[in-house]
Amino acid sequence: MEGKLFRQLRKERGLSMQELANEWNSVAFISKFEKGNTNISFKRFEQLLNGINVTMEEFLYLRSQAEEQSVYNYLSDHPFYLSGKFVAYLDQIFHCNHLANKSGDFAKGQEEMRQLEKAIAQETNWGKFLGILCQLLVLNYQVNEEGKAGKTVDLDHLFKQSHTLSAPIVSYLYKIDNWGVFEVMLFRFFQFSFPVETTRQLLRTAVARTKKQEGLQAMQGMRFELLFGTCTTFINFQKLSWAQEVLKEAEELLYDQGDLLNSSKLLFYQGWLKIASGSVEMGKQKCDQALSIFRILQQPEMQQEYSDLFSTILKNREEPNNCLVFA
Repeated sequence: MEGKLFRQLRKERGLSMQELANEWNSVAFISKFEKGNTNISFKRFEQLLNGINVTMEEFLYLRSQAEEQSVYNYLSDHPFYLSGKFVAYLDQIFHCNHLANKSGDFAKGQEEMRQLEKAIAQETNWGKFLGILCQLLVLNYQVNEEGKAGKTVDLDHLFKQSHTLSAPIVSYLYKIDNWGVFEVMLFRFFQFSFPVETTRQLLRTAVARTKKQEGLQAMQGMRFELLFGTCTTFINFQKLSWAQEVLKEAEELLYDQGDLLNSSKLLFYQGWLKIASGSVEMGKQKCDQALSIFRILQQPEMQQEYSDLFSTILKNREEPNNCLVFA
């Protein structure tokens, strides 16, 4: 596949094999590579791509498109491509989660999530980890089903189960010193299930890594998702000063950046924190302002998503033991 795509890109740029040949790659070698008759080292491949002015990232993206792989629409507000099977499976998990939450059919969501768990390779660490994520989401679907049936949710038992399930991920993250995209994603999507003190401790590492690798699109997008996601967790557990800290950091990062959508989200979360702190009317006003901005920016799906979240927040204020808020 790589050789065939490379040949196509070379010809589109009007370049001959003779023009690309150098001390690393002879004409004979390039010909064999394009026909799929030889393997190639990373260094030699990098040299060939430099010769046709194509970056490695662009090549991987084009290869994914040729193989009819989709960009990842359910991991972020801004769809992106990133090589790696674990990212593709994560996207499938959250596609399933999106459908379950949108339809409210949590019984069907449990069935589909269990099927997805079986499809994930269990012989790798990431496969085992993503299997645990499926189990955590099934647990949350069960709680939602109980809530719909009018049953009182035993929150202490729920949190204990979540902490037990996510313990291997916590151990792994503490063990790794130099986090990459994989580790940041693990934190991003599992933090809701960690003990809240653990979430706060690991958040510093996650945010620092997104800053260090901010040239990666996936890291850029996750930075605010980390902050807003942990803000939700801290409000759920009444750690309001911690929530204020992360919103302050988001405010500093957004200053003069022209990022209207994340700035509007920040306004919404500031309103939510006001409501949780007891300044209900002021908080409602901020949330309503954010929803109005989404409407002005012609973002109907986001407006609906945050409108639903707003309703849940108000319900949570009235029934704190029967209505959890996750975002």
